[in-house]
Amino acid sequence: MTAAEERRAMVTDVRDEELAGLVDRVLAEPELTAAMAREHAPAAKDLRAAALAQKDTLLARARAAEEEWLGAAAQRRTRWGSRHERLVFWVGGGFSFTVALAAHTVAAWSKELRAALTERRVVSPGTIIADSFTALLGSVLLASLFAVVVYQLFRLSPSLRAGHEAAKARRAFWTSVTAVVTMAVLVFAGAVSGGTLVWQYTNNRPIGEGQTPVGGALAAYAAAALFIVPFYVFHKVTGGMGLRARLPEADVAEVERLRGIWRDMLAGGLRGFLRAEIGAHVARRYAMTLEVSESPGLRQVRGLGFHVPTVAEERLIAVANGMDGGSIALSGPRGVGKTDLLHAFCLDGGDRMGLVMAAPVVYERREFMLGLFAQLCRLVITAGLDAASQASAHLRWIEYLQTRTDEAGASAGGSWFGLSAKRAVSHTRQPLTYLEIVDALKGFLAVTAAELTTKGGRPRGFVVGIDELDRIEPAARARDLLNELKVVFDVPGCLFLLSVSDEALREADLAPVGRRDVFDSAIDEIIRVEPLDLATAIRLLDTRAVGLPVPFTALFHCLSGGMPRDLLRTARAAAALLAPGRPAPLGDVTAALLTREAARLVDDHEPLDSVRHAFLRTLREIFTAPLTKDDVLKAAEPAFPGSFDTLAGIRRDLGVADERAARALEEARRAWTLPG
Repeated sequence: MTAAEERRAMVTDVRDEELAGLVDRVLAEPELTAAMAREHAPAAKDLRAAALAQKDTLLARARAAEEEWLGAAAQRRTRWGSRHERLVFWVGGGFSFTVALAAHTVAAWSKELRAALTERRVVSPGTIIADSFTALLGSVLLASLFAVVVYQLFRLSPSLRAGHEAAKARRAFWTSVTAVVTMAVLVFAGAVSGGTLVWQYTNNRPIGEGQTPVGGALAAYAAAALFIVPFYVFHKVTGGMGLRARLPEADVAEVERLRGIWRDMLAGGLRGFLRAEIGAHVARRYAMTLEVSESPGLRQVRGLGFHVPTVAEERLIAVANGMDGGSIALSGPRGVGKTDLLHAFCLDGGDRMGLVMAAPVVYERREFMLGLFAQLCRLVITAGLDAASQASAHLRWIEYLQTRTDEAGASAGGSWFGLSAKRAVSHTRQPLTYLEIVDALKGFLAVTAAELTTKGGRPRGFVVGIDELDRIEPAARARDLLNELKVVFDVPGCLFLLSVSDEALREADLAPVGRRDVFDSAIDEIIRVEPLDLATAIRLLDTRAVGLPVPFTALFHCLSGGMPRDLLRTARAAAALLAPGRPAPLGDVTAALLTREAARLVDDHEPLDSVRHAFLRTLREIFTAPLTKDDVLKAAEPAFPGSFDTLAGIRRDLGVADERAARALEEARRAWTLPG
């Protein structure tokens, strides 16, 4: 198993363990415990199994936070790895140098003792010191020569010549070579010198010229081998400690903070899934009073939670599966759910791996491309793909251009001969040209998509989501962005998904035959995201609060016009009206919500006879009258002229197509037998 595969396996184990623990904790929360007590609700064990079966989807909803957490952890581990390599280098080198010096001193002492006995003179300490340092210098030179030769052979490997993680490979190699060479010097010097010392003490005289202390040498080899053990243990222990023991407290705290954010996002999506799972099984209530004892999901303003599939998503998947690359645009009014659909498609953990990038308010083509390039590189590194080494190199290349200079010279002069050498390495921030950025980005996208396509034995690829393209100001700059992105739209296996407003796409939809404008030439397919129908609105609200009564859900749907953002906003406003333990009747909730809407019309100086005021009066009459279960079931059918979906459509037409809204409202009032 490669290092990347080991890292992916480790990350998978951590995520699975976290998810399993979160499922148990969330199921024990009061809100879910109360929901499971309802009639026909699934048991805890069934909900746990269902959640674990959807782990890929649940984990994908928190992928952005996960990437930030894992990226920060990897960055800090890399810094620790560099410090650890330097520590091993200096400790191992210093330890070996000290032992080798001692061993060479023993050898020099034995030689000097033999000479002193032969010449009948006093042992000279200076001679011992000079001989020991001379011998040690020779050993160091031989070891250095050996290391250089091995390193030059190592540089011939394809991975280094291709530039894959060259700097990291050199550091790792030099650490290993240093350990091996210094240990070899230690064993060699210790064996020969230690064997000599053992022989002398055994025979009580210096070893003679040409004699080989075989027995002593073998014993010394065994003793020298013992010196390797503490060095090896030191290397393994310092390299294998946990993150908390290896990193400074500040780094640990930051990594744990990001991990906590990821865990919170994962828990939010898990709660939404479990609420929806319970809501799909419990009997629908048609109560005329609203009581929400625990509603943290309704109070949540931000957060995507658990995604609810729609018809637009089904079409998007079908269209994308028929494309090897290119671009798709999601169109629709603001608040219709384009962002949620874009995130779900790009980050759902399906066949394609992807990222989402928000379009900038002020578009600068060079900065945007660099930001996209850097985000792609970080994703590849975090995912542990084979292209991670190239991604690391690209990240460095984005910010720095390394320049290396080597100078050497020789001169003859008054001192007969002189030799000078100079080597310098400098890092200078170098602005890249736009064409270089685009070319490198396109090439790396192709490499990443090709790797993903060949993995797993099934077609895969890469998807890049660009959200809220229409927020770029001025609007003409959005066309500039599309013109620039067209260059990378043709990368095989790479799909671009863009979110744009109806206004931005109107030209493309209405372009006359024979004329191709910017949108028409850049975007291959357009998927229209429609507002929610009542059934989908109920499923969405189920992810925030289990089993809201259908009459109230219908009221929220009509007031929101089927727009997901407004639907949740209206439900949250209704929940805010409730006092603990005091259910609110449908009429009171309707009156409060409609009063708020009427106040907005007064602020806008809307005439009392306008179609907007007529729409609010219609809702007041429908949802405050004695509404029966049969009435709700009849109005839930789309074919009914005054259906809840029809009323939601009228709400969307207000201020946009008032005449059409007035005609539809008149027909709806007749269907409900309301006075004209």
